[in-house]
Amino acid sequence: MRVLIVEDEFLVAMEMESILENNGIAVSGCASNIAEAQNIVRERECNFALVDINLADGDSGLSLAGWLAEQNIPSLHVSGNCPADRDATAAVGCLQKPFSPRDLIGSLKAVHAKLADAPPKTLPTGLALF
Repeated sequence: MRVLIVEDEFLVAMEMESILENNGIAVSGCASNIAEAQNIVRERECNFALVDINLADGDSGLSLAGWLAEQNIPSLHVSGNCPADRDATAAVGCLQKPFSPRDLIGSLKAVHAKLADAPPKTLPTGLALF
């Protein structure tokens, strides 16, 4: 799995990158807005994305999730404001901020299981699958 991180808070993005890499998960890159995310997808191998919903420059992770789905790249929102309307996004689910390293890794495992048509029996704290 090669993961794109889309997060406008630098320290949060670096923490996510560190957690993933410390657990043997490759990171394709970190982006703080949609344009950067799209460039990373075009230039590097990426097959999954962690996407914040409310990006500082006014971009919406909801629209980015739709674009990623068109590229056959599943995504998981990681946000303090998970969408109440599951039909509002093309993401697989949402992990509520703040999260623990264990919950982030558990969420990736749960999403991977869901995508393989083997939904997990339990979900990490703060994760909702759509």
